[in-house]
Amino acid sequence: MTKEELRDEIEAIDAIYPESVEELGPLIYKLTIPNHESLSIQITFPEEYPDTIPEIIQLVAAENSKTFHEGEVVVFELFSEIEQFLEEYNATHEELVKNTPSPKPEEDEKDIIDSMKYTSLEDSPKTDVKAKSPPPAIQTNSKYKIVDPLTGWYFSDPIIDRGSTFIGFAREVHSVDDAAYYIDLLTTDKKVAKSNHNMTAWRIKKENGVQYQDCDDDGETAAGGRMLHLLTMMDVWNVVVVVSRWFGGTHIGPG
Repeated sequence: MTKEELRDEIEAIDAIYPESVEELGPLIYKLTIPNHESLSIQITFPEEYPDTIPEIIQLVAAENSKTFHEGEVVVFELFSEIEQFLEEYNATHEELVKNTPSPKPEEDEKDIIDSMKYTSLEDSPKTDVKAKSPPPAIQTNSKYKIVDPLTGWYFSDPIIDRGSTFIGFAREVHSVDDAAYYIDLLTTDKKVAKSNHNMTAWRIKKENGVQYQDCDDDGETAAGGRMLHLLTMMDVWNVVVVVSRWFGGTHIGPG
């Protein structure tokens, strides 16, 4: 891996977890653990990374300053601090799980997975799509035909995080009109239409070299921008990406 590729990887991580990465020197980075800002790791990357494993050169925790006293042994106290931390973490985790509302029956994980099957709009019950009329691009652009909203999309397995469900979608596009049309069409799918947020990003490069790229957070702070940044880091072109979120009642990310 070249230094440029390592830097791209670091920048991609920093895009997902802002202010979590600090460069201390050539190939030396300090990584702050998200949601546990008191804990950080200093790593040195060999020139041969990733063929050669990186080396952890320091593990830093705020607890160290409370535990360590010059001239005194600290192993027992350190074990006690770690045990207390894990007990507090487990208690907090159990409380979060207990307070996370269960998904509504019609919006549980199995229902969402089952909905990601190819079913034509014509076969969908009218009541399921009454809140979503065909988008303007479908109504007015004769270039496109009304088809199954999921046709041509690649989509991920559902990811469950604190009660919310996320599914990613991606497909090839070659114009801004294509990107807008397929995003609009995707949101007519009866299950995607019930999602709370649809974050989008696309990058398009024409044969003449002209480039287009844009994103939409759809209410999720900086989500679309981070998706676009990752596409940029991966040097991906002529693709549109959508991440749908079905909200489970627990806020995730910055306030």
